[in-house]
Amino acid sequence: MKKFTLLLFLISFSFIYKSNSQDYTFDVPEKETLVITFGSCNKQDKPQPLWDDIMAHNPDLFLFLGDNIYGDTQDMTLLEQKYNIQKQQPDYLKFQKNTNIVGVWDDHDYGKNDAGKEYLMKKESQGLLLDFFDVSENSPLRERKGTYSSSLINWNGKKIKILLLDARYHRDQLEKKDRIYVPNKLGTILGDEQWRWLAEELSDNSIDLYLIASGIQFIAEDHPYEKWANFPNERERLFDLIADKKPKGVLMLSGDRHIAEISKQKWKGLKYPLFDITSSGLTHTWSGSGTPEEYNQHRVGELIAQLNYGVLEISLKKAGDLSISAQVRGDDQIIYLAEEIDF
Repeated sequence: MKKFTLLLFLISFSFIYKSNSQDYTFDVPEKETLVITFGSCNKQDKPQPLWDDIMAHNPDLFLFLGDNIYGDTQDMTLLEQKYNIQKQQPDYLKFQKNTNIVGVWDDHDYGKNDAGKEYLMKKESQGLLLDFFDVSENSPLRERKGTYSSSLINWNGKKIKILLLDARYHRDQLEKKDRIYVPNKLGTILGDEQWRWLAEELSDNSIDLYLIASGIQFIAEDHPYEKWANFPNERERLFDLIADKKPKGVLMLSGDRHIAEISKQKWKGLKYPLFDITSSGLTHTWSGSGTPEEYNQHRVGELIAQLNYGVLEISLKKAGDLSISAQVRGDDQIIYLAEEIDF
């Protein structure tokens, strides 16, 4: 009976490529709760104990938010081999066959730690990432400079758009002083073309909820590692763009950090606060005993240094507005963090 139910679900869940406003469209059968899961930082040669936990949620979609493998090479033959190791990992293989997956890269699957537009093999590396996600050869994503993409979910009369941002392909270089990144106030993260694309995507007033994701954190600004705040003008531009477009709802998702946390910030011109749910550590997190200390003026709740993945349970309130239960979970589906967000 379970196999029949799963088969019926997969048949009724349509997945097609679009060549115009969005790259993917998912039409979800009418159901009470839409479930989106996400995660990052996944070493292909390490134990991967969380795929069965994620699959137990019966997610309608999984978002891979970067460092989907650890490539760190300019040798594309070696990078392809590493992708193949991940693709044949038994638990992931089972997960992939039963779950719709879209994703974007961060630095290690891009090919070089903390790299930006200077990485010489970015075009070739992009092709391998798209192969990993089984993107068709005639998809417009194959012609795009960068791995950013747009997905539309139609569910219970609501439209949810997922914007995955590429924070590598066009990103200007950063310098370090005393092992700390010096803020780049003139450089770009997204590049002109991706900024134009993002502004257009955010202009659709028929969208009920936007999920905006990138490998690096959007809101946190106190730690010395990679983050949008290393390009303070880009961070401000992003938040101002959201405020200017006034979407009905926006929730941000990120990875990269080998920890999990929830950050919250109010922004001028927005009637709701911005949240960034960071889930990072599918196979590894910060080493050492206990929870590390790291200041984040925007953090809500605790910093989590255990293996983790993210869950969004989206439901409709009586008035028809969206309600989101955002969670960070770990092995055996233990809940580490939870935040209720209404729009």
